[in-house]
Amino acid sequence: MAPHFSGIGHYTLELLKAVDLQIKNDKSLDVSLIVSWRNIKKAQDLGFNNIKLVRSPFSQKISNKLKTFNIQPPLDLFFGRGIYIFPNFSSCPLISSKSIPFIYDTSYNKYPEYTEPKNRKFLNTQVTKSIKRASVIATISKSSRNDINELYKPNKPIEIFYPAINQSVFYKRSQNEIKSIKDKYGITGDYILFVGNIEPRKNLKNLLLAYEKLANDIKSKYPLLIVGAKGWLDDEINSIIIRLKSQGDFIQQPNSYIKDEDLPAIYSGAKIFIYPSLYEGFGIPPLEAMACGTPVITSDNSSIPEAVGDAAITVNARSAFEITNNITKLIIDKKLQRELIAKGYEQINNFSWNKSAIDFILELKLL
Repeated sequence: MAPHFSGIGHYTLELLKAVDLQIKNDKSLDVSLIVSWRNIKKAQDLGFNNIKLVRSPFSQKISNKLKTFNIQPPLDLFFGRGIYIFPNFSSCPLISSKSIPFIYDTSYNKYPEYTEPKNRKFLNTQVTKSIKRASVIATISKSSRNDINELYKPNKPIEIFYPAINQSVFYKRSQNEIKSIKDKYGITGDYILFVGNIEPRKNLKNLLLAYEKLANDIKSKYPLLIVGAKGWLDDEINSIIIRLKSQGDFIQQPNSYIKDEDLPAIYSGAKIFIYPSLYEGFGIPPLEAMACGTPVITSDNSSIPEAVGDAAITVNARSAFEITNNITKLIIDKKLQRELIAKGYEQINNFSWNKSAIDFILELKLL
């Protein structure tokens, strides 16, 4: 278990929390979380009350190695017959049990140039196996379901369990809290915000080129704040950042990795949030920004319009010109800002962890 959860990690944790609440009074379900022995203490700290923790003899690293060499033993030999849920694309062999793998998107196949070669090879091989083994395939959007159907043509159902926003965490923070968090990370003034891994699929390159074309008075007042972990294939992105900084453009980056609990204040302090990704299985960050009262510009591709509805400005992610024009439009138009903020608060209510958990539990019972 990583010290900072990935997008998939956050999704899995929030869905499990909601399932944990739903099964409190349901004695018909016995749910266990299989955790490597090294991570039992971290799993205990997650605070599940109704989900049991079961020690696994395999770490994730060892399990992936066994899968790569096709020598992973059937999991139900160790843990017994049941319904096994695999939350991260790849699954394990089973002898007499049912299998539900989560396939969040097909970016590794649809846009292979944006995926690390080693990871791409692993996913292409393992997802094919997961789908063949599956009783039901789980995914997170209609767009992803369509992509899975198009690529694999599986002869089994694909069910959607939408992500959602934890509104007890993501909400508009006070000016005092925003200032405190900004000071903590060395962030100054107002800013336009990007949140995402520094990798090509997030399209930071086009955002940087679009930002470069903004009028100087906008750039001087609203630096581009880039919040994201180091990704892969990022040399070109970093070279553009260095070039823009050297010519006096206003690019800010935090002085350290932003902790999950500090992110809502960072969203809350942004003038606008921009997320020009080239492809997403769903796209949670725009909804997180909406929950924090920040107007959003995002892409018109893949699942993103499904996630944001009419509560964001959607643009052609491959057009730096279009991104520039819409940043300018939103910065200037105060009425549009207010309209998008109001629509954003409504849009986030279309997705609920409790509803996704109820749908997921129903699916388990139908199996």
